[in-house]
Amino acid sequence: MIFNIYTFAAIIAFIFGSALAYFVGRDAWHNPSRRSFSFVTQLAALWCLFPLVASFNSKISLLLVRFIYITGVLVPPFILQFIFDVSEDHRSTLKKVILGPVYGISVCCVFFVFHPEFILNVKNHGQLFVFIPGKIFHLFVAYYISICLISFLVLIQKLKKIERKNRTKLQYVAIASMIGIFSPILHFSSSYLKWEPFPHDVFFIIYSSIIAYAIVRHKLMDIDVIIKRTAVFASLFAFAYGIFVVTTVIGQEFFKNILGWNQWISMIPSILLITLALRPLETCLTNVTEKFLFQKKYNYRDLLKTFTNEALTVLNLQELMQETVKSLVRIIKLESAAVLLWDKELQRFTLVAASGVVEGVSFGESDLFVSYLKKTGQPILKDKTADQMEGGELKESFKKLNAQLCIPIELHDHLIGILCLGIKKSGEEYTLEDVDILSTLARTEAIAISNAQLFDELSKTQAEAAQREKMAVIGTLAAGINHEICNPLGIVRGQCEMFLLNNRDGFYAGKTADELLQISSDIMTKVIKETDRATAITKKLSGFAKPSKVIDLDTVMVEKELDEVRALIGHELELDNITIEKKFPENFPAITADRKQIQEVLFNIIRNAAQAMDKKEGHVLVSGVCENSHVIIKISDNGSGIPPEKIGQIFNPFYTTKAPGKGTGLGLFIVRQVVERNKGSIAVESEMGAGTTFTLKFPVAHAAEPAKAF
Repeated sequence: MIFNIYTFAAIIAFIFGSALAYFVGRDAWHNPSRRSFSFVTQLAALWCLFPLVASFNSKISLLLVRFIYITGVLVPPFILQFIFDVSEDHRSTLKKVILGPVYGISVCCVFFVFHPEFILNVKNHGQLFVFIPGKIFHLFVAYYISICLISFLVLIQKLKKIERKNRTKLQYVAIASMIGIFSPILHFSSSYLKWEPFPHDVFFIIYSSIIAYAIVRHKLMDIDVIIKRTAVFASLFAFAYGIFVVTTVIGQEFFKNILGWNQWISMIPSILLITLALRPLETCLTNVTEKFLFQKKYNYRDLLKTFTNEALTVLNLQELMQETVKSLVRIIKLESAAVLLWDKELQRFTLVAASGVVEGVSFGESDLFVSYLKKTGQPILKDKTADQMEGGELKESFKKLNAQLCIPIELHDHLIGILCLGIKKSGEEYTLEDVDILSTLARTEAIAISNAQLFDELSKTQAEAAQREKMAVIGTLAAGINHEICNPLGIVRGQCEMFLLNNRDGFYAGKTADELLQISSDIMTKVIKETDRATAITKKLSGFAKPSKVIDLDTVMVEKELDEVRALIGHELELDNITIEKKFPENFPAITADRKQIQEVLFNIIRNAAQAMDKKEGHVLVSGVCENSHVIIKISDNGSGIPPEKIGQIFNPFYTTKAPGKGTGLGLFIVRQVVERNKGSIAVESEMGAGTTFTLKFPVAHAAEPAKAF
């Protein structure tokens, strides 16, 4: 066997074509276009091995060439089949009339391949190995060209009829097919004319590369992302090596004709170049494929943490919307995103923040897009939900928003906004898991929007400062509460789904009525337990958010109230890698105070401590001691500390060291008021770079005092 530029190109074409055929056809035999493409590409890839098998010694090369031509004679019907399938022309009269006979002719040609009048002999012509065609082979060439012409006519007729969206896909198929047929045409001509053309297998590589690009860019044949990644990498790899092939040809001719080197020595520089560039090229193409064409799947924890820390605690409505869009585009890696909110004055849903969407888009309540969301309360997914609805109004709305998924933002069953997400840069479709997570975030976003809107209204009166601060922290709680609620609900759903699936699959077919009753009883017990968990955490949030009108004095165990606060804020701190340590002596005495207000004091101080952390691992220590008739509670953190010149101002109203929009300056002001109302005192000590300690002092509990208004 002899290796030269033609055999080298044949090997590359075979490897690339086989890989593409495998990944397109893998697990997709139910898809006609993918199935026929896989067959025709694999057959053509095998046919490309002609220069390799023809380069063996003359005793076996003729036999191997005839075997290779079995794949060649089977290519025409699969070309036609693929064209019919990819153009979705399944019921045409032409297909019914012509496809069967074409398959029959190709099967007959298989038997004629070994006839002496098909291929007479194989000869070496320079670097190229050519065969001497017989009389039967002339008929095969005419047959092959006729099928190619018919295929093009089918494509052209289909291109005239279909809409522009699907036309682009077929245009790529047409261009690729026109380039692909150059490979066998040059192959035929080299044998008829006995000339040395450019390695014809390169045209097959270009054909496959165009198809791979259409798969990635225009979702040709609905190929999934794993296949697309392989196709893109293979295309880039083949393209790069196509350049090497050209370089080798030019280099070989240069060293052979200019310097007078013989055929083999003249190939050495080119082979060395390819060998040295192989590994760097593979690394470079891998990075390009991953970085520019595909993005990693977004991280749920990262998304939740970002919304908790950067978006949902923002009190300025416009800033909140911009931060929401920015975070979604960055984390999920979207081409576009937008938020629409209800405008009371205009009585329309208007665009308040967007990326990759034209400004000025708005919708009225009567628009199909809005009415559908209000009626169902369910997300709309383009190409699924939208395609099932009659008319083009809904699709036109998606086009205006450049969106792929639209999620309602509801508060108390009222549509207050719409979250619109565009196509993922990875090309992946939105999964059920994506929709569930994003719908949860939309509900959390509704709370944050309501908080920001209420804050704007409440900020007009200083008398409502306490409630204003409380509304500002609800956004911080929401993500953690969603997490706590979703866990038991997920278990409930899993138990119910398992029962239904087992029943559907006949798992309970042999069970008695008593056994089925016991199984159902066990499932119901688990469901009730998990439902109670969700109810308990919801009550905690509701009780914490409800404003206090009266000081309801009671015997309060500080340790117990600290545990309640940790249940509310613990998930957020866990995301920030902050731990809370509790250190109380045994039989720590109770205090007489308002239970909700003590929770509020602990919540605000711990939250402030967490926001002051600028280290990888934060730590908050809550400890207690008893001195005489008072209990002393210390809340210490290892944060950045408070400058000495500012420590005297931290309890002043509206004084804050946080960035604009991140705080109101009311938290510690309210804390001091609440502590004093409950007959306590508060002090603070801080050291820059070491942390801050808040000291609370309350009298030990005696008989509860009557409630009084304030």
